[in-house]
Amino acid sequence: MLAYWLAELGQKNVVGLEKSSVIPSDLGSTAHASDFVFNTTHDKLSNWTTAYSRKFYEDNGFFLKKGGLEICRIGDHDRWEELKRKVGSGKAFGTNISLISASEAKEKFPLLDEGSIMGAMWDPDAGLVVPRSQDVVSFAVD
Repeated sequence: MLAYWLAELGQKNVVGLEKSSVIPSDLGSTAHASDFVFNTTHDKLSNWTTAYSRKFYEDNGFFLKKGGLEICRIGDHDRWEELKRKVGSGKAFGTNISLISASEAKEKFPLLDEGSIMGAMWDPDAGLVVPRSQDVVSFAVD
């Protein structure tokens, strides 16, 4: 994305280096990323960069907003506390995430076994970068 903005500002001969190749079996940086975007983390800078990237993908037609769930299984109280912290952080940074019940999670994803989960974190603004973010490079930089 940095190369894109440098080119937008008129910079010439910008070279972008990637830690990995586009071969999916390469365990470098980008090649193993899922390209699914959740809008919350525990720090303001990460939340801001995620929102900025998401807006870039959305504005250029590369973002498929479907919403996303992070599930907590029954009995995993540490996971539930972690999701509560993520929701608290997300709300502090202006995201639309919330904790939902097992039945609400099943409504959003009917294949879930409602009896095996405590609940979930729901991010209605989460989604997928389509095509994969590494393929968007051809759009961003000639």
